[in-house]
Amino acid sequence: MSGVRKALFLTILLALIPPADAIRINPDSWENSAVVKGGFTILVEEYTATWCESCAQIDEDLEIITDDHGSRISMVSYHPSDGVDAFQPPAAEHRLERLKIQHPDLAGTPSFLVHNGLVREGVESWPDVQSDILKEESSQRGFTELMVTAETNETELTVTVFPPFHGLDHNNTQISILFLEHNKEVADEFINPGTDSRDRVLVGLAEFPKIGNPVSIDATIVAPFVASYPIESMDQWSVIVVHEYTTEALANKTITDSKPLGVVEISLKDPHREDSAELPLILPIIIFVAIGTLGIISSGKKKKVQEEE
Repeated sequence: MSGVRKALFLTILLALIPPADAIRINPDSWENSAVVKGGFTILVEEYTATWCESCAQIDEDLEIITDDHGSRISMVSYHPSDGVDAFQPPAAEHRLERLKIQHPDLAGTPSFLVHNGLVREGVESWPDVQSDILKEESSQRGFTELMVTAETNETELTVTVFPPFHGLDHNNTQISILFLEHNKEVADEFINPGTDSRDRVLVGLAEFPKIGNPVSIDATIVAPFVASYPIESMDQWSVIVVHEYTTEALANKTITDSKPLGVVEISLKDPHREDSAELPLILPIIIFVAIGTLGIISSGKKKKVQEEE
Protein backbone atom coordinates (compact mmCIF):
# COMPACT_ATOMS: atom_id res chain seq x y z
CA MET A 1 0.00 0.00 0.00
CA SER A 2 1.39 3.45 -0.93
CA GLY A 3 2.15 6.05 1.73
CA VAL A 4 -0.77 8.21 0.60
CA ARG A 5 -3.29 5.37 0.74
CA LYS A 6 -1.96 4.19 4.11
CA ALA A 7 -2.28 7.68 5.57
CA LEU A 8 -5.82 8.06 4.29
CA PHE A 9 -6.73 4.57 5.55
CA LEU A 10 -5.42 5.31 9.05
CA THR A 11 -7.20 8.67 9.06
CA ILE A 12 -10.52 7.02 8.24
CA LEU A 13 -9.87 4.22 10.74
CA LEU A 14 -9.19 6.59 13.61
CA ALA A 15 -12.16 8.75 12.67
CA LEU A 16 -14.40 5.71 12.97
CA ILE A 17 -13.27 4.88 16.54
CA PRO A 18 -16.40 4.74 18.73
CA PRO A 19 -16.80 7.42 21.39
CA ALA A 20 -15.16 6.45 24.66
CA ASP A 21 -17.21 5.63 27.71
CA ALA A 22 -15.65 7.36 30.70
CA ILE A 23 -17.80 10.15 32.16
CA ARG A 24 -15.97 12.95 34.01
CA ILE A 25 -18.23 15.04 36.26
CA ASN A 26 -17.31 18.21 38.13
CA PRO A 27 -18.33 17.86 41.82
CA ASP A 28 -20.24 21.15 41.55
CA SER A 29 -22.46 19.54 38.89
CA TRP A 30 -23.10 16.25 40.70
CA GLU A 31 -26.80 15.46 41.22
CA ASN A 32 -26.36 12.21 43.19
CA SER A 33 -26.65 9.89 40.18
CA ALA A 34 -25.18 9.24 36.76
CA VAL A 35 -25.38 6.59 34.07
CA VAL A 36 -22.91 5.48 31.41
CA LYS A 37 -23.38 3.09 28.49
CA GLY A 38 -20.70 1.48 26.37
CA GLY A 39 -17.42 -0.30 27.00
CA PHE A 40 -14.77 1.09 24.64
CA THR A 41 -12.57 2.88 27.21
CA ILE A 42 -8.92 1.72 27.50
CA LEU A 43 -7.85 0.50 30.97
CA VAL A 44 -4.47 1.73 32.20
CA GLU A 45 -3.22 0.08 35.42
CA GLU A 46 -0.36 1.62 37.42
CA TYR A 47 1.75 -0.09 40.07
CA THR A 48 2.99 2.67 42.38
CA ALA A 49 3.94 3.42 45.99
CA THR A 50 3.83 6.46 48.27
CA TRP A 51 7.54 6.06 49.19
CA CYS A 52 8.68 5.87 45.54
CA GLU A 53 10.54 9.02 44.41
CA SER A 54 10.09 8.46 40.67
CA CYS A 55 6.39 7.73 41.25
CA ALA A 56 6.06 11.07 43.03
CA GLN A 57 7.88 12.70 40.11
CA ILE A 58 5.37 11.52 37.55
CA ASP A 59 2.20 11.59 39.68
CA GLU A 60 1.20 15.19 38.95
CA ASP A 61 2.03 14.74 35.27
CA LEU A 62 -0.23 11.68 35.17
CA GLU A 63 -3.09 13.80 36.43
CA ILE A 64 -2.58 16.19 33.51
CA ILE A 65 -2.22 13.31 31.07
CA THR A 66 -5.45 11.64 32.17
CA ASP A 67 -7.24 14.97 31.72
CA ASP A 68 -5.69 15.34 28.26
CA HIS A 69 -6.87 11.88 27.28
CA GLY A 70 -10.33 12.90 28.40
CA SER A 71 -12.79 10.04 28.34
CA ARG A 72 -10.60 7.72 26.26
CA ILE A 73 -8.74 6.04 29.14
CA SER A 74 -9.52 4.90 32.67
CA MET A 75 -6.47 4.86 34.94
CA VAL A 76 -6.25 3.10 38.31
CA SER A 77 -3.32 3.00 40.75
CA TYR A 78 -2.40 -0.05 42.83
CA HIS A 79 -0.41 0.47 46.04
CA PRO A 80 1.44 -2.51 47.55
CA SER A 81 0.96 -4.16 50.93
CA ASP A 82 4.68 -3.96 51.72
CA GLY A 83 4.68 -2.53 55.23
CA VAL A 84 6.04 0.80 53.93
CA ASP A 85 3.35 2.23 51.64
CA ALA A 86 0.97 4.67 53.36
CA PHE A 87 -2.21 3.06 52.01
CA GLN A 88 -1.66 -0.70 51.47
CA PRO A 89 -5.28 -1.38 50.42
CA PRO A 90 -6.17 -5.10 50.30
CA ALA A 91 -8.12 -4.49 47.09
CA ALA A 92 -4.93 -3.32 45.35
CA GLU A 93 -2.97 -6.35 46.57
CA HIS A 94 -5.74 -8.54 45.14
CA ARG A 95 -5.42 -6.86 41.74
CA LEU A 96 -1.61 -7.03 41.80
CA GLU A 97 -1.71 -10.76 42.49
CA ARG A 98 -4.05 -11.12 39.54
CA LEU A 99 -1.67 -9.21 37.24
CA LYS A 100 1.35 -11.24 38.36
CA ILE A 101 -0.24 -14.45 37.04
CA GLN A 102 0.65 -13.28 33.54
CA HIS A 103 3.28 -10.68 34.43
CA PRO A 104 5.65 -12.23 36.99
CA ASP A 105 8.17 -9.50 36.11
CA LEU A 106 5.88 -6.82 37.58
CA ALA A 107 8.13 -5.61 40.39
CA GLY A 108 9.39 -2.06 39.86
CA THR A 109 7.53 1.16 40.59
CA PRO A 110 6.15 2.92 38.73
CA SER A 111 5.01 0.32 36.21
CA PHE A 112 2.14 0.60 33.72
CA LEU A 113 0.02 -1.86 31.78
CA VAL A 114 -2.33 -0.73 29.01
CA HIS A 115 -5.28 -3.08 28.57
CA ASN A 116 -3.29 -5.91 30.20
CA GLY A 117 -0.52 -5.57 27.62
CA LEU A 118 3.24 -5.33 28.13
CA VAL A 119 4.70 -4.11 31.42
CA ARG A 120 6.20 -0.65 30.97
CA GLU A 121 8.52 0.18 33.88
CA GLY A 122 9.89 3.54 34.97
CA VAL A 123 9.18 7.19 34.21
CA GLU A 124 11.16 6.90 30.98
CA SER A 125 8.69 4.29 29.67
CA TRP A 126 5.80 6.77 29.40
CA PRO A 127 6.21 7.34 25.63
CA ASP A 128 5.74 3.57 25.23
CA VAL A 129 2.60 3.78 27.38
CA GLN A 130 1.23 6.55 25.14
CA SER A 131 2.01 4.42 22.10
CA ASP A 132 0.26 1.43 23.68
CA ILE A 133 -2.85 3.54 24.33
CA LEU A 134 -3.02 4.72 20.73
CA LYS A 135 -2.44 1.19 19.46
CA GLU A 136 -5.29 -0.17 21.58
CA GLU A 137 -7.62 2.63 20.50
CA SER A 138 -6.95 2.07 16.82
CA SER A 139 -7.01 -1.75 16.89
CA GLN A 140 -9.96 -2.41 19.19
CA ARG A 141 -13.02 -3.65 17.31
CA GLY A 142 -15.62 -5.32 19.51
CA PHE A 143 -16.34 -4.64 23.16
CA THR A 144 -18.91 -5.64 25.76
CA GLU A 145 -21.81 -3.22 25.98
CA LEU A 146 -22.27 -2.22 29.61
CA MET A 147 -24.83 -0.01 31.30
CA VAL A 148 -23.73 1.28 34.69
CA THR A 149 -25.29 3.65 37.22
CA ALA A 150 -23.63 5.32 40.19
CA GLU A 151 -25.77 6.77 42.98
CA THR A 152 -24.78 8.47 46.22
CA ASN A 153 -26.43 9.40 49.48
CA GLU A 154 -24.75 10.93 52.52
CA THR A 155 -22.77 7.79 53.33
CA GLU A 156 -22.65 5.36 50.38
CA LEU A 157 -21.73 5.16 46.72
CA THR A 158 -23.79 2.40 45.10
CA VAL A 159 -22.93 1.04 41.67
CA THR A 160 -25.26 -1.11 39.56
CA VAL A 161 -24.30 -2.97 36.39
CA PHE A 162 -27.40 -3.86 34.40
CA PRO A 163 -27.85 -7.18 32.56
CA PRO A 164 -28.03 -8.44 29.91
CA PHE A 165 -24.35 -8.02 29.04
CA HIS A 166 -23.71 -8.34 25.35
CA GLY A 167 -20.74 -10.67 24.98
CA LEU A 168 -20.99 -12.00 28.54
CA ASP A 169 -21.58 -15.51 27.25
CA HIS A 170 -18.09 -16.52 28.36
CA ASN A 171 -18.33 -18.71 31.44
CA ASN A 172 -14.75 -17.76 32.37
CA THR A 173 -15.40 -14.02 32.70
CA GLN A 174 -16.49 -11.66 35.44
CA ILE A 175 -17.77 -8.15 36.02
CA SER A 176 -15.40 -6.21 38.28
CA ILE A 177 -16.40 -2.98 40.04
CA LEU A 178 -13.36 -0.94 41.14
CA PHE A 179 -13.75 1.92 43.64
CA LEU A 180 -11.09 4.66 43.43
CA GLU A 181 -10.35 7.56 45.75
CA HIS A 182 -8.92 10.82 44.39
CA ASN A 183 -6.61 13.08 46.41
CA LYS A 184 -6.09 10.47 49.12
CA GLU A 185 -3.98 12.04 51.86
CA VAL A 186 -0.65 10.54 52.92
CA ALA A 187 -0.27 10.45 56.72
CA ASP A 188 2.72 12.35 58.14
CA GLU A 189 4.40 9.29 59.66
CA PHE A 190 5.03 7.66 56.27
CA ILE A 191 7.91 8.24 53.86
CA ASN A 192 6.61 10.69 51.28
CA PRO A 193 8.85 12.31 48.67
CA GLY A 194 5.82 13.74 46.84
CA THR A 195 2.77 15.88 47.48
CA ASP A 196 0.41 15.53 50.44
CA SER A 197 -1.95 13.22 48.51
CA ARG A 198 -2.11 10.62 45.76
CA ASP A 199 -4.67 10.20 42.99
CA ARG A 200 -6.69 7.31 41.50
CA VAL A 201 -6.02 5.02 44.49
CA LEU A 202 -7.92 1.71 44.38
CA VAL A 203 -9.59 1.34 47.78
CA GLY A 204 -12.28 -1.33 47.27
CA LEU A 205 -13.70 -3.76 44.76
CA ALA A 206 -16.41 -6.30 44.00
CA GLU A 207 -16.15 -9.13 41.47
CA PHE A 208 -19.10 -10.98 39.99
CA PRO A 209 -18.05 -14.08 38.00
CA LYS A 210 -20.59 -15.58 35.64
CA ILE A 211 -20.05 -18.93 37.36
CA GLY A 212 -19.12 -19.00 41.04
CA ASN A 213 -19.45 -16.81 44.08
CA PRO A 214 -18.88 -13.04 44.09
CA VAL A 215 -15.92 -11.51 45.92
CA SER A 216 -15.80 -8.18 47.75
CA ILE A 217 -12.90 -6.39 49.43
CA ASP A 218 -13.72 -3.34 51.57
CA ALA A 219 -16.96 -3.00 49.59
CA THR A 220 -20.46 -4.34 50.25
CA ILE A 221 -22.30 -6.59 47.81
CA VAL A 222 -25.91 -5.38 47.79
CA ALA A 223 -27.29 -7.72 45.12
CA PRO A 224 -26.03 -9.49 41.98
CA PHE A 225 -23.98 -6.93 40.04
CA VAL A 226 -24.63 -4.26 42.68
CA ALA A 227 -22.00 -3.06 45.18
CA SER A 228 -21.52 -0.09 47.49
CA TYR A 229 -18.61 1.71 49.13
CA PRO A 230 -18.61 4.20 52.07
CA ILE A 231 -17.84 7.77 51.00
CA GLU A 232 -18.21 9.81 54.20
CA SER A 233 -14.55 10.86 53.98
CA MET A 234 -14.31 10.93 50.17
CA ASP A 235 -15.04 14.18 48.35
CA GLN A 236 -13.93 12.91 44.94
CA TRP A 237 -14.02 9.37 43.57
CA SER A 238 -14.23 7.20 40.49
CA VAL A 239 -15.80 3.85 39.77
CA ILE A 240 -14.46 1.70 36.93
CA VAL A 241 -16.45 -1.30 35.72
CA VAL A 242 -14.57 -3.95 33.77
CA HIS A 243 -15.78 -7.05 31.94
CA GLU A 244 -12.71 -9.27 32.09
CA TYR A 245 -11.48 -12.84 32.43
CA THR A 246 -11.49 -14.49 35.85
CA THR A 247 -8.26 -15.06 37.74
CA GLU A 248 -8.51 -18.78 37.05
CA ALA A 249 -8.90 -18.21 33.31
CA LEU A 250 -5.83 -15.97 33.10
CA ALA A 251 -3.54 -18.86 34.01
CA ASN A 252 -4.43 -20.53 30.68
CA LYS A 253 -4.29 -17.44 28.47
CA THR A 254 -1.61 -15.18 27.02
CA ILE A 255 -1.60 -11.40 27.27
CA THR A 256 -2.60 -11.22 23.61
CA ASP A 257 -5.96 -12.89 24.24
CA SER A 258 -6.75 -11.76 27.79
CA LYS A 259 -7.42 -8.05 27.33
CA PRO A 260 -10.43 -6.51 29.09
CA LEU A 261 -13.59 -7.10 27.10
CA GLY A 262 -15.32 -3.88 28.11
CA VAL A 263 -14.50 -0.87 30.32
CA VAL A 264 -16.56 2.12 31.50
CA GLU A 265 -15.97 4.75 34.17
CA ILE A 266 -17.89 7.35 36.13
CA SER A 267 -15.61 9.90 37.78
CA LEU A 268 -16.46 12.69 40.21
CA LYS A 269 -13.38 14.90 40.23
CA ASP A 270 -12.20 18.47 39.78
CA PRO A 271 -10.45 18.80 36.40
CA HIS A 272 -6.74 19.53 36.67
CA ARG A 273 -7.20 22.11 33.96
CA GLU A 274 -10.23 23.24 31.99
CA ASP A 275 -8.66 23.37 28.55
CA SER A 276 -7.77 19.67 28.31
CA ALA A 277 -8.33 18.05 24.91
CA GLU A 278 -8.57 14.46 23.74
CA LEU A 279 -5.20 14.42 22.02
CA PRO A 280 -4.87 10.66 21.44
CA LEU A 281 -7.60 10.80 18.80
CA ILE A 282 -7.18 14.29 17.35
CA LEU A 283 -3.40 14.42 17.10
CA PRO A 284 -2.94 11.20 15.07
CA ILE A 285 -5.64 12.29 12.63
CA ILE A 286 -3.89 15.62 12.09
CA ILE A 287 -0.56 13.83 11.61
CA PHE A 288 -1.94 11.28 9.16
CA VAL A 289 -3.83 13.94 7.19
CA ALA A 290 -0.63 15.96 6.99
CA ILE A 291 1.33 12.91 5.84
CA GLY A 292 -1.33 12.12 3.26
CA THR A 293 -1.35 15.70 1.99
CA LEU A 294 2.43 15.76 1.70
CA GLY A 295 2.30 12.42 -0.09
CA ILE A 296 -0.24 13.74 -2.58
CA ILE A 297 1.83 16.90 -3.19
CA SER A 298 5.00 14.84 -3.60
CA SER A 299 3.24 12.46 -5.99
CA GLY A 300 1.96 15.38 -8.05
CA LYS A 301 5.42 16.95 -8.31
CA LYS A 302 6.95 13.62 -9.32
CA LYS A 303 4.33 13.19 -12.04
CA LYS A 304 4.96 16.71 -13.33
CA VAL A 305 8.71 16.11 -13.52
CA GLN A 306 8.12 12.88 -15.43
CA GLU A 307 5.88 14.69 -17.92
CA GLU A 308 8.48 17.41 -18.45
CA GLU A 309 11.15 14.80 -19.11
